[in-house]
Amino acid sequence: MRGLLRKELSGLWSLYRKTLPMLAILYAVLNLATKNDFFLYFGVWMMLFYSLSGMSLDESCGWGRYARTLPVNDWQVVGAKFLVSLIYSGGAALYGAVLGVIQRLFTGETGYADLIGGLLAVLVVSMIMVFAMYPVAFRFGLEKARNGFLVVWVALFGGFMLFGSRLAKVLPLEAVVESMAARPLLWAGGALLTAVAVMVLCYIASVLIYQKKEF
Repeated sequence: MRGLLRKELSGLWSLYRKTLPMLAILYAVLNLATKNDFFLYFGVWMMLFYSLSGMSLDESCGWGRYARTLPVNDWQVVGAKFLVSLIYSGGAALYGAVLGVIQRLFTGETGYADLIGGLLAVLVVSMIMVFAMYPVAFRFGLEKARNGFLVVWVALFGGFMLFGSRLAKVLPLEAVVESMAARPLLWAGGALLTAVAVMVLCYIASVLIYQKKEF
């Protein structure tokens, strides 16, 4: 398992060894200059999607066929990819928290709870999106999975922009927002548990698909 994890991490580093340090510096500068946590949140989302790129490397070099000859189980091959996504997202969230704290120390601002809450919210949403892509990517390929989820995301965002006012009349959105503000820890814990549940289900589905996959 450690060898598979090292393989995934080294492959991604070969792709992004120039990009990641540059983005880390850029987001730090933009955060300090604009005093806007958006760049910290966006970094978490981006890192999770970067972690998917290991599948492109596998598809390009025929790794799946070679892996069948190795003394490793299918659940280990799939698990290594999920672990890499957790490492990338956790690292980005930790980096964002450190930058956010530094920015607040320099400017004398507060809002530490908002920073942590925002990072957790973005982490949860990104985890659900990315881990749900894994079964689709194992079944149809990474590019089709990315394109499909992009269409779904644009449709959801566009639908909310077009019909958000109507939904607000039907759904108790205002009551939900008030409840989130009154019980942030409860909502955060529930969201995190939901993300973990989605991850486990998607992992099981990915293993089942990978076991039947022919290379």
